[in-house]
Amino acid sequence: MACLKLLPAFALALMYPSPIRADSTGPVQKPFVAVSNPPPIQMLVPGFTVRELPLELNNVNNLVYAPDGRLFALGYDGDVFQLKDTDGDGLEDSATLFFNNEHNEIPPSIGMCWGPGGLYIASQKRVIRLRDKGDGTGELETVASGWVPPAGKAGSDLDSVGIAVDAKGNVFFGLGCDNWMAAYRVNTNTLKSEYDVHSERGAILKVSSDWKKREVVCTGLRFTVSLAFNGAGDLFCTDQEGATWLPNGNPFDELLHIQPGRHYGFPPRHPNYLPNVIDEPSVFDFAPQHQSTCGLHFNEPATGSTKVFGPASWRGDAIIAGESRGKIWRTKLVKTAAGYVAQTDLIACLKMLTIDAVPTPQGDLIVTCHSGHPDWGTGPKGKGKLFKISYTDPDRDARSLRPSAGSYPAQEFGGAVHGDDGPIRYRRRPF
Repeated sequence: MACLKLLPAFALALMYPSPIRADSTGPVQKPFVAVSNPPPIQMLVPGFTVRELPLELNNVNNLVYAPDGRLFALGYDGDVFQLKDTDGDGLEDSATLFFNNEHNEIPPSIGMCWGPGGLYIASQKRVIRLRDKGDGTGELETVASGWVPPAGKAGSDLDSVGIAVDAKGNVFFGLGCDNWMAAYRVNTNTLKSEYDVHSERGAILKVSSDWKKREVVCTGLRFTVSLAFNGAGDLFCTDQEGATWLPNGNPFDELLHIQPGRHYGFPPRHPNYLPNVIDEPSVFDFAPQHQSTCGLHFNEPATGSTKVFGPASWRGDAIIAGESRGKIWRTKLVKTAAGYVAQTDLIACLKMLTIDAVPTPQGDLIVTCHSGHPDWGTGPKGKGKLFKISYTDPDRDARSLRPSAGSYPAQEFGGAVHGDDGPIRYRRRPF
């Protein structure tokens, strides 16, 4: 079954096997045989080459490029490495410690970005900066802390998750919801909700560039594993499905456009517990449930570069990693008067837990994967792998697999929205 999940096209072939003529009397059906050793990454569009990086590291949660082209990796165990290609073959083969977490100052954390002065990390009970000392190492500093702890702990005690820094140096990060299994926090004695829509929990927070002011940007969020600004300067995040524990609470994993003052539906509007909010719909829902959208990056040229990952038509698209089921999506976004609409294509399936997928200054995509079974993995001490995906055969244009015009009808709002790649399919949950 694992092979069938990894090779959707092959699964279709199994469902509809090709007729093979055994003799002149007529066709016979001969089923295909599942691949016994599928590749670790199965690209679903032509023209790409996948190579594994020759590194042996514990599971890596985040990959980040500095403006000068240096590549950094945040380990699940809190160690932070700088990765280098020492022999010029295009594959990073060396990992040197930028920050040694031997004293466990960085507990398991998800969310790292580059900002003024160094690397910023969303961690437990605080946001951290690893100030770039200029000697190949970083010094740990606290950017923000002091928020109320959650009423119910999350897996690995995750607290602040996902982080991005804007052009002015303001720091944006997510704070996990108060109680992910009982989001309304209903008091068993009074039967009234103790959920506080004005709390910092379950929100995106903004810290001023001087680190002196903190404010809530928006609410109604579960766990915003990754935050990123697109080329237009708009902030997006991935959020996790929650309907398994709360009906209508994030029915699917989501891509959200973050706007001040909005409430994003976890927990959702309720006639008794939460009557005075309007749930902002997602830009795109990733179905079926339990995809666990994690890494989010926009396919924009790096500083000093003109290259993007894949065909030129992919420029500006969101690259999103699906952890639990091993997927990489490409989402094209178009901004309209009614908000962003999206078209999403699955471009790769993987045998491992896919945490982050980052476009490189050279126009490749670096992917970090955890070992272990879906949903849980092997934790901070498990061994992960890193891969590099390169667009090596542009003549096999990925556009050749694009569905014909008209196969993405406009829905709900009426009218057609067109992007560089043709009609854009969009779907939104009702308010």
